[in-house]
Amino acid sequence: MLRSLSVQNYALIEELYIEFAPGINIITGETGAGKSILLGALSLVLGQRADTASLFNKDKKCVIEAVFEIGNYEIQDFFEKHELDYDAQTIVRREISPNNRSRAFINDTPVNNQALKTLASFLIDIHSQHNSLSLMNNDYQLGIVDDFARTTSLLDTYKKKYKNYQNKQKALQKMLSGSAMGKGDEDYYAFLLDELEAARLVKDEQEQIEKDLLLLNNTEHIKRKLLSLLHTFNDEPHQILAVLKQAVHDIGEVGQFLPHFEELSARINSAYIELNDIIREIEMEEDKILFSQEKLETLTERINLIYSLQKKHNVNTVEGLIEASEKIKAKIKQAADLENDIVAIKAAIEEDHLKLKKIAEELSAKRHGVKKGLEQKIKSLLQALSMPEASFTIEMEDTPHLGPTGSNEVNFKFSANKGHQAEDIAKTASGGEFSRLMLAVKSVVSTNKLLPALIFDEIDTGISGQVAVKTGKMLSEMSHQMQIIAITHLPQIASLGHMHYEVYKKVHNNKTLTLVRRLEDESRINAIASMISGSKTSEASRLTATELLSAKK
Repeated sequence: MLRSLSVQNYALIEELYIEFAPGINIITGETGAGKSILLGALSLVLGQRADTASLFNKDKKCVIEAVFEIGNYEIQDFFEKHELDYDAQTIVRREISPNNRSRAFINDTPVNNQALKTLASFLIDIHSQHNSLSLMNNDYQLGIVDDFARTTSLLDTYKKKYKNYQNKQKALQKMLSGSAMGKGDEDYYAFLLDELEAARLVKDEQEQIEKDLLLLNNTEHIKRKLLSLLHTFNDEPHQILAVLKQAVHDIGEVGQFLPHFEELSARINSAYIELNDIIREIEMEEDKILFSQEKLETLTERINLIYSLQKKHNVNTVEGLIEASEKIKAKIKQAADLENDIVAIKAAIEEDHLKLKKIAEELSAKRHGVKKGLEQKIKSLLQALSMPEASFTIEMEDTPHLGPTGSNEVNFKFSANKGHQAEDIAKTASGGEFSRLMLAVKSVVSTNKLLPALIFDEIDTGISGQVAVKTGKMLSEMSHQMQIIAITHLPQIASLGHMHYEVYKKVHNNKTLTLVRRLEDESRINAIASMISGSKTSEASRLTATELLSAKK
């Protein structure tokens, strides 16, 4: 149960503290006094999204703290899963700083907002007018059936597996549409690779071929120049080699008479030897240079192939072609690996589908199993709420496909009057009928789930008189099993409270504040009397209020 709520610096609340009792806790107040603010504060501590617009003083931190007694409820697994200290009196705290940073704590240990929401689902259920509208939603209706069937654990398992199943399907679609190589592309890349591999490319060969071709295409010119050199050195009229040889002889003779010529003689002799060696090398090179038409054609064909491949792959070197070949190999391998991955993920999806189908069938069996019982319980409660001719049925259809919650679709049908066929809730229920239907649904589900606390925000909308009395009686019966916190405008319900708080506004230092005070004895009689007769209470309304409070006892 919710033991206490402390609020600091939230909306119109500067600071307040409320203690709650077992049984029924009543909250009343004039329209606009701030009852919804109090509920909003509690919603924040239970995980609702927060922002700095909620701050009373924009320069200070907002702190909301709720204390729950959970010793009688088996939720230790939650604390173990989230590595939290378990305490029979658990403190949940939410802090919102001026810079819009929000932090949450469970027993002083920081937790994320999802953990806060999960714990809240074990502790308390808030029913507001918004929830009443949700009753028209088929997914919400299915959730009610699941709550009554107690499928929480099984449904959680299904949802996790279904999310994983969807992720795999998305991955498969991405493989098939975004990354997969089409058959035509695959054939084209295979052709390119075959073409490059058939070329048997060798690093640096292009430079050598280009040199060889340059030589072959200029063979005649080179031989002519080399032969001209040899003629210059050896033949008439120059005979340079013969002349130099004679010079060696002549200067050698002179050296007999002029000793200092010996050096010149050696130098001329060295020049003769060097020139003679040059001539021999030229002769050897001239002999080696031979023109081959076949070689010319072979090299020309080879270089044209290289140029053609370079143009096709937009590169300028053989190394670039070799690199292009490696990239194509990688693409083909990636495509092959992708095909293997597609086969593997398809098999995994099929396996997941079979597992999901099995869980969905188990969920469906549980839902169908409680359908009649849930219908009967709600009908019985509607009769107790002065709707003796009410008809309530649950249409449950088994779908051929798997959805986020299994393979069932649910639609609640309702009629308040005899002789009228049950139709969709949105088409048939008036405000008061809708409130009673929602109360009946909440009563059945909450009792079945054994939640520690249940909050009703104006469950009495559209009802009055004897129906209000019966509504109060139902709340009273529910309070034997769980704590009830009811925000109400009806004196019949307000008089049932074991603890009664009034929300009111006050202007202090030119600021409007929302405050809460506990009502006891005379103050409570006056408050209920004003609910009966308006702002001006009469002796008759006070007497009625006293009788209502006495009847509760």
